[in-house]
Amino acid sequence: MNSIRRQLTRSLLLILIPLLGAGLTAIYFLVRSELIESFDQTLKTRAEAISTLVLLDGDRLTLNFSDKFMRGFDDDEAKEFYEIWDDRGNSVQVSESLGSSHLPNRVGDFKNPKVWALQLPGKQPGRALGVEFVPRGTIKDSTKANKARYHLVVAARSRGVDGELREILMVMALGGGLMIVLTILVVPLLLRSGLRPLERLAGEVEKVNAETLTLRLPEEKVPRELVVITARLNALFARLEEAFERERRVSAAMAHELRTPIAELRNLAECALKWPEARDPEADRDALAIARQMESMVTHMLTLARSETGQWKPDFEPVDLPRAVGQAWKPLEIPAALKNIQFAPELGPLTVMADPVLLSSILGNLLENAVEYSPAGSVIGVRLESNGAGFSLTVCNPAPDLAPQDLARFFERFWRKEKARSGGSHIGLGLSLAHAFAGILGWKMTPRLETGSLVITLAGPVAASTPG
Repeated sequence: MNSIRRQLTRSLLLILIPLLGAGLTAIYFLVRSELIESFDQTLKTRAEAISTLVLLDGDRLTLNFSDKFMRGFDDDEAKEFYEIWDDRGNSVQVSESLGSSHLPNRVGDFKNPKVWALQLPGKQPGRALGVEFVPRGTIKDSTKANKARYHLVVAARSRGVDGELREILMVMALGGGLMIVLTILVVPLLLRSGLRPLERLAGEVEKVNAETLTLRLPEEKVPRELVVITARLNALFARLEEAFERERRVSAAMAHELRTPIAELRNLAECALKWPEARDPEADRDALAIARQMESMVTHMLTLARSETGQWKPDFEPVDLPRAVGQAWKPLEIPAALKNIQFAPELGPLTVMADPVLLSSILGNLLENAVEYSPAGSVIGVRLESNGAGFSLTVCNPAPDLAPQDLARFFERFWRKEKARSGGSHIGLGLSLAHAFAGILGWKMTPRLETGSLVITLAGPVAASTPG
């Protein structure tokens, strides 16, 4: 199983260790550059000092110093060396420290001297600096007239610098190794501490189950990065709580709806067994009606289950919507006349892409609900509007008993206003089916209350629409 902590630890170590190595390497080369630059600057200073002490008397070159008395040239073990050449390339002056050896004749000027590493007599590592210079004359006038150019190369052993660099490299290597070990030890500890809020959040989530969906995760003392996750989890728990509560209501409503017909069937069966000779044919008809009612309930529930799981595949075809509304109203003409309910449609010509069976069920349930729950003498209005791309079909009927808070449960299975729960053939599944079928068609059904009237709007595209 993948572990965020292990993955972060590995990623951080793979990043930090190379960065640490690169940083130490950069520091080493920076220090090395500074030391070598300081060493070369010392060579340049030495070359400037020697060049000022060289005098030219006619063709004769003299030095008014002895290298025995210059620091670096007079030690028992020579550390510094120099050599001077004339403009023809002849060596005219060599430090005693060189003995019979010579230095390479490579020069630049004092602004840009030639500097390089070399091997000195005795196979000692060193560095050399070469410059071209004009020696001074013995008198002021001869100095101005002097145009002879000479080459000077100054060298010195770099063993001290190399030793310092080796020490620095050793210290950095040991320090770097120690820092890598500490990084390997500290990074997991820091990650464990940093991820502890996630562990606490997981512990809080683990406490939530079907019986404790009312619990909510604290959002006040969590890190900023977990605020959104905590809020989303709380919203999820709220939805789950609502869904569980809805399922409990559905189960209770189903038990309530089935208890009465089952009791009636039991009563009819007990009477038939107790008094078989006095059996009334009407009892058989009552039993058949009760069985049909229960069958209708089960069929509706299975249909809802199929629609919610996506098992229903609609067959789209062009449908004349005003004609479909008229066909859905025909079976309701007699029940509407008994309640003196008038039907007032405002329908223009419109063709939509729909499944005729689903559309018929939607319209039938909407109109049947309007007839069933409208007071006697009411007017049921149906209005059809289209804007070219979409349409809206509105069914409006008086609903004095409904309150705004009822709309949240309007399409819930088995839900009916309390006054309507006793008697009647409705079981509270019609609008749930209509809402589910509208979703299958890719349409939207919304209820609202307007001045004591219930308004249900069915909206969808006009043509060329096959959802999914």
